[in-house]
Amino acid sequence: MFNLRQANLQDLEALVDLRLELLREVGDIKGDTDTAALAQSTRNYFVEKMPQGEFLAWVAEVDNQIVATSGLVFFQRPPHNGNLSGLEAYVMNVYTVPPWRGKGIATALLKQINSFVRTTEAKRIWLHATQDGKRIYEKLSFASTTKEMEIV
Repeated sequence: MFNLRQANLQDLEALVDLRLELLREVGDIKGDTDTAALAQSTRNYFVEKMPQGEFLAWVAEVDNQIVATSGLVFFQRPPHNGNLSGLEAYVMNVYTVPPWRGKGIATALLKQINSFVRTTEAKRIWLHATQDGKRIYEKLSFASTTKEMEIV
């Protein structure tokens, strides 16, 4: 029904479009806000980070059309007792276009990412969940925590 693969720069425009759609859905882009600058900055980020492996993405395709994506960024922090490598994997940009939701695509993408991360030295896989995404992540053993704080 769908094909999963690691994304590459040939997927650049689809990755940018899906990220903007995600940001609209979570309320980071309001109404008819002009997104040209954000799209270009996102494009620049992917062009710089993907070839170096600093941002990785997987996509799901149906009839050669990308219908879902999920991204991965690694963070290197100082080692501690729970993580001697200090390497952490942050899952982001999990997004499925509305007509393809509920078909197991996001779950399959996350399983791909989890399998990939397990081949690395990363000892922590984490993400920020939307309400709609929480049930998917919980099925894959992600648990809510209250550890994070940030300056707003």
